[in-house]
Amino acid sequence: MNKKLLALAVAAALVPAAAMADSGNVTIYGNVHMSVDSLDGKPAAGTDNTRKTNVSSNSSYVGFKGTEDLGNGLKAIWQVENQISMGDTGGTANAWTNRNSFGGLTGGFGTAILGIHDTPLKIVGRKADLFGDQIGDSRNMIADGGIGDLRPQNVVAYISPTVGGVHGALAYVTNVGAGAATEASTTAISALGIYEGGPLMLAAAYEKHNVAGTGTDPKEWRLAGGYSFGDVKLVALYQKSSDMGTVSGADRKVWGLGAAYKMGATTIKGQYYKADTVNGTDNTGANLIALGADYSLSKRTTAYAAYARTNNDSAAGFSAFGGGHGDNPGTVVGKDPSGFSVGMKHAF
Repeated sequence: MNKKLLALAVAAALVPAAAMADSGNVTIYGNVHMSVDSLDGKPAAGTDNTRKTNVSSNSSYVGFKGTEDLGNGLKAIWQVENQISMGDTGGTANAWTNRNSFGGLTGGFGTAILGIHDTPLKIVGRKADLFGDQIGDSRNMIADGGIGDLRPQNVVAYISPTVGGVHGALAYVTNVGAGAATEASTTAISALGIYEGGPLMLAAAYEKHNVAGTGTDPKEWRLAGGYSFGDVKLVALYQKSSDMGTVSGADRKVWGLGAAYKMGATTIKGQYYKADTVNGTDNTGANLIALGADYSLSKRTTAYAAYARTNNDSAAGFSAFGGGHGDNPGTVVGKDPSGFSVGMKHAF
């Protein structure tokens, strides 16, 4: 076949694909986040306590989303997002919708969606974390023992328009089920309000789980803030969990502070989180420290190094490697896990 005939054959083969693309606005996007980690989960005596070195895929994902103009300012929206694993840890089931995936409508009234989505409580927590999906992720403190930072199925959610830098969101989960962190919930409600204007960010969230047959419904408040001036960024978070695990009076407070300083392509950062003891249960507190540096290789690619350590009380078992980080050897109660990680993130 000569070159002209080959070119015509290729063009003909591409016509159906091009026609399909023209039928709607479809975007392919994602994130590849890989690291090599040296982690010590501090397991109990008598078990394998050798420091482990692994390759980890950390919330890497690929997604497809699109819109269709329905007229009068109304659009149909959809998204299908799937986590992918390229290390020997952090794998997930082969399902095309294991991350935020939904269908809905958007317009002047705001946005309404049905499907799988992060709760508003989780969204507020992500606003104040400087080590998201790395070791030292704040979810090691704020999601352990409380309601948890969930991405449940069966979500009905509304997101308001942004007016003067302020917007809100309300989600109802019809059946949380096994997605809950510490209890078999049947329904949940979660809400947030966020202000983002110039250098200032302020956010608040509330979530309540209605657990059938217990008579005690876990609930959580979360406040977050951030302020940037020049090359400095400061963040803070406060959280109160009540009736954790459907145990009446099992309450805990967690707070955290973080700072980042940008020097050209390099950002030096650190954060500290402290979980108080659970009311009525001694020695159940912990603190987490994370230190790191990000280096911007391009607009979409970042290399980094991070160190994290959690100091547990004798009856606490918080990790330093959980959250969106794939490689997590786990932690035994009373031990102090620590680790070092070098990685790269690329968004497309």
